[in-house]
Amino acid sequence: MDSFAISSQVAQLLPRMQVVVVVARNVQLSATTQERVRAFGESTAESTHAKLSSFPNAQSHPLIARYRDTLKKAVSLSAKKFPQSNESLYKRLIKDGRAPRPINPLVDFYNAVSIKHGVTAGAFDLTDLAALPSSGSAPASLELRLSGSSDTFLALDVAPDSDPVLIPPGEISYARGNIILTRHLAWRQSSQGLVQEGTRDVVIVSEIFNEQDSPEASELAKAVKTDLVNGLRDFFDVAEPLKSILGQGLDSLSTPL
Repeated sequence: MDSFAISSQVAQLLPRMQVVVVVARNVQLSATTQERVRAFGESTAESTHAKLSSFPNAQSHPLIARYRDTLKKAVSLSAKKFPQSNESLYKRLIKDGRAPRPINPLVDFYNAVSIKHGVTAGAFDLTDLAALPSSGSAPASLELRLSGSSDTFLALDVAPDSDPVLIPPGEISYARGNIILTRHLAWRQSSQGLVQEGTRDVVIVSEIFNEQDSPEASELAKAVKTDLVNGLRDFFDVAEPLKSILGQGLDSLSTPL
């Protein structure tokens, strides 16, 4: 895995999207990591839940509405059928009034950042991605692109010995080669490249949908990047995360991993 890139098609469809990309190598789990991440998640959930009390439901929050409206306009995506991860987290938070059920420290951490800022966030295990089979002689990179007719997806909830299935073309997806890692941007994640307790090299991505076109990184994108970098340093002892903000109108649509 040598790079990550947003395809020109996706950039044109979502010109106001900026993607925060943070790469962490040699992630460490100390004796206190889980407890400290749990405390961060609980305090974030508590403060965000208080702010959400003025909204009748998650989809009425202006940032969630922006994600729904943008994707519907860009690719006719039904938010009812394919809710983005930030909307799902807010729905659960409004219903339960507390942080999501713990998964593992890395996932719990980026979910807390997602809840704090109301944006989508996800991650991939770089070691697992590098080990996935690729077609052709060139090493496959991580891409955010539209799915094609030969792309396959292996869902999280299928039996371990299940075969990947073909998915329809035209879905905004994270992919490595012809392996789809997420469907409909941040709706559903594959079991391939999944971040787990033993993950040590990871790339975290967060999709920021801005209100206006901008030739510079938005304040929201910069705040998300800062929280991801600081949390990786504080909770996981990552010395120097590699960070970028990519998007249409910015310097680049690609970055090394």
